[in-house]
This record gives sequence, C-alpha cells and structure tokens, in this order.
Amino acid sequence: MTRFARCAPLAVALVVGLVVAGTPGASFAAAPRGPSQRSHLVVIVGAAGDDIYAEVFHNWAVQLVEAATRQLGMAAEQVTYLGVNPELYPDTMNAESSRANVEHTLARLADESSPDDHIFIVLIGHGSGEGEQSKFNIPGRDISAVEYDALLDRFVTQEVGFINTASASGDFTTVLAAPNRVIVTATRDGRQNNQTVFPRFFGEAFADDVADLDKDGRTSLLEAYHYASREVKRFYEDDGRLLTETSLLEDNGDGVGSHDPTGGEVDGSLARLMFFADPMPAGNAADGPMADDPEMRQLYEDQRRLRIRIEELKQLKDTMDPQLYAAELEELLIALARKGAETRARGGQR
Repeated sequence: MTRFARCAPLAVALVVGLVVAGTPGASFAAAPRGPSQRSHLVVIVGAAGDDIYAEVFHNWAVQLVEAATRQLGMAAEQVTYLGVNPELYPDTMNAESSRANVEHTLARLADESSPDDHIFIVLIGHGSGEGEQSKFNIPGRDISAVEYDALLDRFVTQEVGFINTASASGDFTTVLAAPNRVIVTATRDGRQNNQTVFPRFFGEAFADDVADLDKDGRTSLLEAYHYASREVKRFYEDDGRLLTETSLLEDNGDGVGSHDPTGGEVDGSLARLMFFADPMPAGNAADGPMADDPEMRQLYEDQRRLRIRIEELKQLKDTMDPQLYAAELEELLIALARKGAETRARGGQR
C-alpha cells in the first residue's frame, strides 16, 4: 500500500454552527437479530485536544445520533455512541471511545448482525496521515487504518459504510477499500490536516432533510456525501478561506476515491443504495403498524425493488436515448413517491 509522509494536524479557528445536545437514549446493549435487513450506526468521537473542540465534536455526534433515532426510525439498540468523558453525558454516550470499546463494539456487531444488514461507522475528531498507518486519534492508543481494515474484515456479507470525517483522513480510502464497503473521507490525503467541517454538514444532511435530491423520500449515503461536500465548499467560500479539505467516496473496491461520484461505473453505486433508515422499521401499536403487517411489508418491499430499478436505469443512462431515459426515470420516481405516500398514510417510516 502507498505510504505517505507524516503530517501533524494543524489547529484552526473554532468551527461555527453548533447544534444543541439532546438525548437520543442509545443503549450499549447488543442489537437483536432478525429476519429483516436492519441498519446499525456506530459513532466514534475521538480525543479533542481541548474543551472547545470536545463540545463541537460531541454536538455533531448527537446531531447525527438524534437524526438516526428520532427522524429515521432506528431503534435505540441499533445505535452506539462512543466518545470522550462518558460520565458527563450518561444519557447520550454509551462508553469511552477507547481501543478496547471500539474493537468490542465492531466485533459484537459482526457477530450479532444479520448477513444482509447495513453497518455505518462514523468517525468525528482529529487524525494523522501516514498511509496504512494513518490514525484516528482516540483516548489511549490510536487505531490505525490497517487495524480498522482488519476489524471490518469481520463483516463478511454485510454492507459497510465507513465515514472518517477527521483531518488527514484521505489515506484511509486506499487501505479500507473492498467489496461491499463504502469509504468516505473528509480529505483527499494525509496532507490535508487542518480541522474539518465535513462532519457538521454530513450530520445536517440527515437531521434537516435537505439532501434528498431525487425526492424519493429518503436520504442515501451518496446524497448525504454530495450535500456535505457541497456545503463544505460553500462554507470556505463564504468565510473567504482557501479550501483545505477535499472529500472522497470510494465504493467499487479499487482503492481510488472520487470527489464527485455519480453512481456510475466509477463510484457511488453502492452508496446510492445505503440508508440509515431500515427498509422496514420496527413498529408497535402506539407508534405505527406492526412489523409483521403483510401489507406494510409489501409496501417496503415494493419501495426496495423500485430503488433497485432506478439504480439499474441510471447505470444505463449513457447508452439510452435521453428522452426515453428521462421518461422512464420519471415514471419510476413517481411510482416510488406514491409507495412512500402509501407507507406514510399507514403510519410507516419513509
């Protein structure tokens, strides 16, 4: 693997746009196995270096966790938040982001998640770039990119979204690339080592429902990536500063990330089909239809098939007559929107 020279992270001015910390009520208990595909989210906040960054990182993490649990329908046991000083945040943080807890959490998920589950791992904090020995800074001994790769190898069939939003995160792309993985980094390499704002906008994509570009009722990992990348550029332009972070997404296993993935032959096809929300969220008599409701189950299955057909059609865009492509895409999107409306009318998650 390519090795890069070590570049120490640089401190910059405090990032604006804090969100107010809330209470997602996540649990460190293992998520139960089930026959339906489920999504699992692990948010890891690393060592901040000072109290100001600690508050910023914590609020970004809570923004993402709350979006997953309150707006996207993930159950509390499907979300784990590992951070710094958990005793200060007993209602929001599950445990310290130590090496042992990170390894335990990912090993547990690998053992207990179903074969077709989606696993999302989001890193927020500082990092350092050194090729396969690039690191994400946590309390105690850091975990390198090559060590994260070994941890992810335990997810044999599950699709994994690994989102490293830290400074100098770009070197993770080459090291972690593999089939069934989407690798997102806030920077293009280890030399972009200033503090990033990518995590702020990545969480915002889900929390504020602003990234659903195809208007199918859900925000995919690809849409969240595009929104965050676009807003990062706007942030630097509005602040009159030179852009010091160039995000990448890699999901075809070749180890070469794309800054502007389109979902075609290069990168983006897998990310387009990954969502934080479960294909069929669990429900109860109080908040929606039961998960074993056959009509609701059929609605979710219809939506899943329509999304696959949309993705397959997009792969054929360059080989089709533009008018025919636009007409077929519009037909599928309308059908998907109608299924989403039916689902919401029955009290289901979109």
